[in-house]
Amino acid sequence: MPALLFCGVVALSSCDKNEQESVNPEFTQGMLSQILADSSKVTSFSFAGKQLSQVNHYHKESGEAETFEKYEYDGTGKLTKASMHATSDNALLTEQKYTYNSKGLLAKIDMAYHKEGKIEYTAYATFDYDEKNNLQKKSLFEVSNDDKGEKDETEAIQKSYTTYEVLPNGNYAEEKQYVIDGKGKASLFSTTTYSYDTNQNPLHEFAEPGSASSPNNLIASSALVQDGNKTFKYAYAYTYTEQGYPLTQTVVTPTGKSETYNYLYSNQ
Repeated sequence: MPALLFCGVVALSSCDKNEQESVNPEFTQGMLSQILADSSKVTSFSFAGKQLSQVNHYHKESGEAETFEKYEYDGTGKLTKASMHATSDNALLTEQKYTYNSKGLLAKIDMAYHKEGKIEYTAYATFDYDEKNNLQKKSLFEVSNDDKGEKDETEAIQKSYTTYEVLPNGNYAEEKQYVIDGKGKASLFSTTTYSYDTNQNPLHEFAEPGSASSPNNLIASSALVQDGNKTFKYAYAYTYTEQGYPLTQTVVTPTGKSETYNYLYSNQ
């Protein structure tokens, strides 16, 4: 989604040796339609055919729609544009444009963040891949803007980069985030490791390019932050449909707080 994601609550994406086989059910599963927290709708999904067209986000307590994301594709089905809007007045909040290399892999995302109708911040990300076309590195650059909001990429400054370790089954086992100081020196900020179940991740099929989505469901993550040597651990437990897709997800945060999310599919 247009926001820069780290390890979100509904991280049904992103390891042990016995996790190297993915389960791909041999039947038709309905598309994910809603996510509920404590019986309150927090996310809903709309599709045009099999392509994700819009995601709506709701306030957990009030149930009111807060923001929505829209997606545009080219004739080959590749995502070309994603934008986030405020539901109240349709104001544009963020916009991302995607370009691809000659192999059809994501090469760059141009990002613009808006406030009160004006561009407040622009950035772009570039992507590198290994010989098997697995995402290997994502680099983030901050772009300077003039008084009219026009960007000048010749003045772009690299702010960070993230490297990824991928298992043979496509799950992302580890990511390391590096930050770059004003002198261009990179230092390790955090190392995050992930573990998975062997069931199908319902968000993987329509995950955004460059999002390091994994085909199986996340069951644990551990982030070691170098500054202060602090570790933040999350645990995820599931119940499943008969077809093996997540029906509920219970998340336990580093503070021990637990919350359960329910997943509804279009055939339910």
